[in-house]
Amino acid sequence: MLANFFYKYLYSKNKKVVGLFFIVLSSFLFSQEASIIENITETEGLPSNYVFNANEDQNGVIWLGTDKGLATYQDGKWITLDVDNGMPGNYINKAISDKKNGLLIYLSERGLYYFDTNKRRITLKYPSLGNLILRDFKISNYNSNYILINGVNHKTNQEKFYAIDINNVKTFIPLYIEQNSIFLKGKNSKIKLADRDFLLQNDKIVLNRFTLEKIENTIFIKQNGKIKDTLSEKNGLGNNSINHILKTSKNDVIISTLGGGISIIRNNNPKITFNHKSINARRILTFQNKQYILADGFLYVIQDDKILSKVFLRKDALTFHLDGDFLYLGSFAGLETYKMNGNQLQFIDLFPFTAGVSKILKFNNQIIFTTYGGGFFVKNGNSVTKYQNKPFDNIENFFKIKQGFGLVSYESGLSILNEKLNFISHVSNKNGLHSNFVTTVFADTDTVYIGARKGIAQWYNNKIVKTFKAEEGFSGNLTRLIFRDVKNRIWVLTDKDLLLKTKNILKPIGSIRILDNKEDLILKGDYSSSNQKLTVVSKNKITIIDLDKIIPNALVKSTEISKILHDGELGNLGEKIYFEDHNRDIQFVFSSVDKNFLGKTTLFYKINDDAWKPFKEPRTLKFSHIDQGKYSLQIKSVNEDGYEKMMPNKIEFTVLGPFYIRWWFIVFTLLVAGLFLYNYVNEINKKKYIKRLNQLRVKHQLENERKRISRDLHDNIGAYVTSLISKIDKLKNSVNENIEPKNEISCDDVRLDAEHILALLRQTIWILGNKDTNIIALYDNFKSYARKFLQTNEIKIIFEEEIENNRKFDATTGSGIFRIMQEALQNIYKHANATKVEVNVISKNKIIFYIKDNGRGFNPNNLREGNGLINMKERARELGFKLNIYSDSSGTTIELYEM
Repeated sequence: MLANFFYKYLYSKNKKVVGLFFIVLSSFLFSQEASIIENITETEGLPSNYVFNANEDQNGVIWLGTDKGLATYQDGKWITLDVDNGMPGNYINKAISDKKNGLLIYLSERGLYYFDTNKRRITLKYPSLGNLILRDFKISNYNSNYILINGVNHKTNQEKFYAIDINNVKTFIPLYIEQNSIFLKGKNSKIKLADRDFLLQNDKIVLNRFTLEKIENTIFIKQNGKIKDTLSEKNGLGNNSINHILKTSKNDVIISTLGGGISIIRNNNPKITFNHKSINARRILTFQNKQYILADGFLYVIQDDKILSKVFLRKDALTFHLDGDFLYLGSFAGLETYKMNGNQLQFIDLFPFTAGVSKILKFNNQIIFTTYGGGFFVKNGNSVTKYQNKPFDNIENFFKIKQGFGLVSYESGLSILNEKLNFISHVSNKNGLHSNFVTTVFADTDTVYIGARKGIAQWYNNKIVKTFKAEEGFSGNLTRLIFRDVKNRIWVLTDKDLLLKTKNILKPIGSIRILDNKEDLILKGDYSSSNQKLTVVSKNKITIIDLDKIIPNALVKSTEISKILHDGELGNLGEKIYFEDHNRDIQFVFSSVDKNFLGKTTLFYKINDDAWKPFKEPRTLKFSHIDQGKYSLQIKSVNEDGYEKMMPNKIEFTVLGPFYIRWWFIVFTLLVAGLFLYNYVNEINKKKYIKRLNQLRVKHQLENERKRISRDLHDNIGAYVTSLISKIDKLKNSVNENIEPKNEISCDDVRLDAEHILALLRQTIWILGNKDTNIIALYDNFKSYARKFLQTNEIKIIFEEEIENNRKFDATTGSGIFRIMQEALQNIYKHANATKVEVNVISKNKIIFYIKDNGRGFNPNNLREGNGLINMKERARELGFKLNIYSDSSGTTIELYEM
């Protein structure tokens, strides 16, 4: 056995080694057996370290009875049912699964209950058993439909037996004993359920390699009927106080302890562990079928599942290398060479280098060692040659690869040298490496795998051709080791997981629990092809894994959707799923697939053609503010070993979006827009038509006005001119012949006709010369005209006005109103035989004209087409006015008012 040594060495004035003394300190020497046990305690989330029992129900779910309630594992966390959520008590002393619907549980001082594991609540309380203290219950070994219950009356010390039919758990059946057998009385016969000592027999579990038998509070390991060992804290058990053992459907063993949580022994376990409180590994090396681990200044030696020795080298030991009988040690003192002679280390020489030696290798009978900040050296006999690495001299690690050597830096990437130590190339983030924090290198034929922070890169033909990051299965922060095993499988060890490269992804072998808690980290790893074992050192333990015995867990279950929520409200799970644009928060909730606390199943989702993404919550997928459109949602379950299973059916859903982008609104908008466009075009055409019509009307009005003026000139002025000429001729003849005229014709008569002619001419000129006018100007002009026109003693004219709003008119409207009133006045003068005419105008919100005479009147119903009154009505309508005529024997009233 290699002992623990420390040394002192002295240099003479000629700097020659004069002696090295070894002192064996037996207090450091120990032998520790490996453990095949995994422990789960409160550190890993277990509700309590005091576990009374473990049971597996009909769904494969494990239930633990603790002092804090009934605990189970779901979706990556432990759930505890206690008095705060319906349990009658917290101390679940005994429990057993009926493998059908639930658990029969016994609570201290509370009684016996039935717990439905599907509903997750107590559904039945059994009647009190009086003074009976329950000792144990088991499923009958003769008839598995019955659970046998054994109890003792604490007053009479009398033993009692009962049974519960799992098909009718409400029934509590008394049993009787006959000839050391336990019977159930049937209708016509008795049914044997067990031997009398069945409930008192020791729990025994048969595994492939050995048998576990619980005798009182101790578990013995037996092989071929002989006791080989016991399970205890010494060989990894969580606590020596053992309460219950369970063999699961997967042939794993769960051991319940009082104070140490639960301990698990896996069937076909491929690993062993050596537990430590704390260890800081610097280097691992497999040499002559032994694992050598340098940590905290000590050299650990492991062989045949045992730590043979723990040798102290020096406190600042950084790395080492073994070559035959020689040990090369790198430290902050430099490179030291020792020769091993049994239990002694003989110092050979020292190459001083205070910056520290990072890695040592032997190649072609030369010792090559790298340093922190000083490049690397080649030791050949007594001569040492220094080499410089162009990109960096602060070398963290050094690897032999096919191309030659790889020098690693935590800040500058990787340098590749040929076998003559000449620089070939430098790989960094400048030429594709995702991180310059390079930790390990592995050369595989013509490809170099570069392990760095949070990923791996494949370097081929002087360039990065592939990267493995989280999207390709990489888990952890740092790459610790990359290697190919004897079966040509490529493995990756990170600070968190062991990964297996499959095609172009990395699959985590999560079923091999290297770390027991979140605080632990993998520090170093080394693979030995001679025995196909991987040695892993974490902060808390040393683990040796037999890769040949690893059987990845290919079993994975598919999930299914259980409900949909939008803005907190329950949605429809039908074939067609729609969401409104105001549904800001959408949630899809799926059934649980992760019920095994030894595994970890993760759900992934994929929207349309996007990449796969993991759920942020175990079973709930949340979306916020999804854009309008149709979506196809795919879900898959991925277990701890990277095996996956798709949910059979895709979830098709539609986000309708705001109303203004929906098809019906778009169609409606197009129809409305089309209608508006039609109306707009129609309005333009109508305006063009009206404009053309107005142009024709104006032209027609101008023509009418021309005819009217012509008619006026002919009828009125012409008549007066004819009369005037006639009167002048008569006066001339009478003067020439000195004859007195029959009718008295004076110069005044001639003057009157001339004045009438002048008034008509002025009115015609006013109408033709004015563009715009107003009601006052129009009325004043009409008054002037009327007085001139009716300048006779036979007809008296009266004007009245009530003008509050002096409205303006265009030339056409003003001329039209004047012509109507002029026509009315001329009709009175020609036909009415009136002696009095009243003219009245009212201008407020509307305009009204009244012209009333006291003439002989007429019948309005007898108006003939072509009559001037009908023309007056038509002219009024064209101007936006209406003309009403009221006539009887007392006179005629003409009313012209604005519509």
